[in-house]
Amino acid sequence: MQVLALLNEIPASSRKFQFTMAMADKIMEDNARNGHWALLLVNRTALASSFARTSALLHRCLKSQTSPSGDYSDSWHMRAINAVPFSSCMASYMKVITMCFNTAISWFDTATVRYQRRDYTGDQEIMAEKLAQVLLWLTNKLSCYGDVNEALVQWSFASGLASLSLTASPRVQGSIVEISAFLFGELTRKDMEIDRQVKFRLLVLWVPLFCHASNGHAYPVLTSFQKAEMERTMDEVISSLPPRDQEVLLTHWLENYAVSISDWPNLGLAYDRWCRFTRESIA
Repeated sequence: MQVLALLNEIPASSRKFQFTMAMADKIMEDNARNGHWALLLVNRTALASSFARTSALLHRCLKSQTSPSGDYSDSWHMRAINAVPFSSCMASYMKVITMCFNTAISWFDTATVRYQRRDYTGDQEIMAEKLAQVLLWLTNKLSCYGDVNEALVQWSFASGLASLSLTASPRVQGSIVEISAFLFGELTRKDMEIDRQVKFRLLVLWVPLFCHASNGHAYPVLTSFQKAEMERTMDEVISSLPPRDQEVLLTHWLENYAVSISDWPNLGLAYDRWCRFTRESIA
């Protein structure tokens, strides 16, 4: 459905953004109500494709904030000086003049670059917030009308996004935490078979974000009840994995949890259980 692709193009502040989102929601709801397998397939395919596209755009957007594009080394004043045909007899005088000129212009260039990068980064932050919100919306729609297992698989491979999310703005982190929490909650569903490697990769990639995100410091992202439910879910998923996987996951969790300012998620019970199992296996 092309309407889903438009969500990534329209500014979130535009009233047409909400209109387009409502239209996409209505189309998918009508398809689901009709119940024909071809229309249900349209929902699943369109949502999975849009989830992948929006995830890639968010990754690109966050990456551009860490290293803004644009080469400012070829500045206008150097091109101007090089274009003037000075004779050789003026060279000695021009050396002094050029040094003074370059010093003044260097300050101007530095200020200009900082302003340009600040403006560029600000635009990218707004775009990242919008893409993260769209991705959260798509995650919920995948659960309603699509195949949430597709989102689980894609999220388990999003290593670049997981890494960049650690330094994202609190609002972007908040949406990504909500997406991850929602998908983690799907891991214990009894009516869905999820590959063990998908569970392992999800925990490895996204537990560090739970530890380090500004969750609850600027504004509450998850309630106390949701956090407790998440801890129980992670404990259940970890206990279902082989001991070697548990060791990797719990060591990874402890390394991040020990240096974070947050007390969540506390997987101490899972860590104690793994330690007991290890002692018993040695004995």
